[in-house]
Amino acid sequence: MVCGIDEAGRGALLGPIVAGAVILPANKIFKDFNDSKRLKSKEREDLYSLICKKAVCWGTGIVDVKIINRYGIQSATYLAYHMAIKSLKVAPDHLLIDHYRLPGIDISQTPITKGDSISQSIAAASIVAKVTRDALMARLAKDLKGYGLDRNFGYGTQRHIEAIVRSGPTNHHRQKFIPVDKILQREFNFCKKSKK
Repeated sequence: MVCGIDEAGRGALLGPIVAGAVILPANKIFKDFNDSKRLKSKEREDLYSLICKKAVCWGTGIVDVKIINRYGIQSATYLAYHMAIKSLKVAPDHLLIDHYRLPGIDISQTPITKGDSISQSIAAASIVAKVTRDALMARLAKDLKGYGLDRNFGYGTQRHIEAIVRSGPTNHHRQKFIPVDKILQREFNFCKKSKK
């Protein structure tokens, strides 16, 4: 039982980090699986439905912003991986992990650089993590108006940074991730323009 593991949201300014863990059937090829970031939203949704139906089992681990702010993104990522593995209904014999070696676990593992483009099970985990996180962010967008979360999903787009400048960070923002240098530069430029 080989389990692929990947995350979504590691580089976002806002929201949780989500890990996906997927065990696919042995000797079955899923030709459309790929890094979730390279897929269109509809493609991800369709593949997510396929994974839910065809995988031996799958699970997620969600770590909220309070934990990220307190312990840092690396520790939060490891915690999300552990949670995703623990949520599986079938215990894996081996882990294939995108890029990282996971500490604190007694299951054999292989970290693979750019694994979501190489391994089908890691790609499947990437899709599960991304679709799960996007759904969480779409719900959060209904409460946090003006930050564009339904489009940027918490990542540092220009609109998102402008919203932070305008309205300030929320309690869903990651304190150490807010690009202070860009915000100060924008505020400085706004002040210069307003004085003219």
